[in-house]
Amino acid sequence: MISLDAPTFLDFDRLQRAIWSPVLFRPIMGSPEQFVIGIAVAGENGVHLERANQLRRLECVFSDASEMAIMVAETALNVIEADLFRRSTSALTDFKPAISGVLLGDLREAQGISLKQIAVSWMTAMSSLYTRNGALQLSEEQEEVLEEVAEARESGDRLPALVFEYVQLERPNLGRFFSNEIRSGQQRRRNAHSVIIDFAGSKLVANFGTLASSNFTASVRRIKTRLWDLKVDRDREPSALVMRDHEMIVQHPAMNDPQLSQKQVDRLREALEALEAQADQEEIRLRPLNRVDEIGKHILLKEAA
Repeated sequence: MISLDAPTFLDFDRLQRAIWSPVLFRPIMGSPEQFVIGIAVAGENGVHLERANQLRRLECVFSDASEMAIMVAETALNVIEADLFRRSTSALTDFKPAISGVLLGDLREAQGISLKQIAVSWMTAMSSLYTRNGALQLSEEQEEVLEEVAEARESGDRLPALVFEYVQLERPNLGRFFSNEIRSGQQRRRNAHSVIIDFAGSKLVANFGTLASSNFTASVRRIKTRLWDLKVDRDREPSALVMRDHEMIVQHPAMNDPQLSQKQVDRLREALEALEAQADQEEIRLRPLNRVDEIGKHILLKEAA
């Protein structure tokens, strides 16, 4: 039996899973205006709070009142950090506001080589009060992990393009739901942090992956990567009332294909079972199909429902 914890999947085993939330500062009572002053992260390996390091920029907004605003922000960050060290993940899932005007944003999940790396990445993306002070100092092992994850996202798999061509011929109006890269035929840019979705329709969100009998390890690793992307996207859905189905659609050779040896058939079957278990854990549907036209017809049916 192939285990998802086996060395085959070292690229993900060596990443840390965590939950995180932005720390929001609303200095004007009753106003929706807010600033991201921190990213709080908690996981099995500890906690981390990445602070806004350019709070002085508030002087441009509040002038003489900026000193008070900065003091409130720094005090709130101290309180949140102390609570993180005391209660770990509970400090995020059961946040207890201590200072008026400071709260946590939506709770999300992430993976990274360290809790600090997760926090720095999101702080850089979300806050105008933060400057990334040079690149994170990464060990050789951490650099290797990022390289492996980026490679897993940069797939030479032709399946998405073939599915797009089939669906486009049958129902051209569905073509717009495929990613820009698939529609244009461009190579995906290597990025270890971004979430990549192949098809985002009105009722179905799907990624596509080929479980090949050759280059087996790489194809399984890519599928696991794409499963995680679907989970993150599913968790971002704004409302459970309009939640779309999220599916990892896997194309694989038929088990009775005469070109496959019995050993290859056994490996394919074991991999599908392991990936099915992983998908169930993440509450994502794994849908194995044999042919491009089967995948295309499935998409047409889901979007017509």
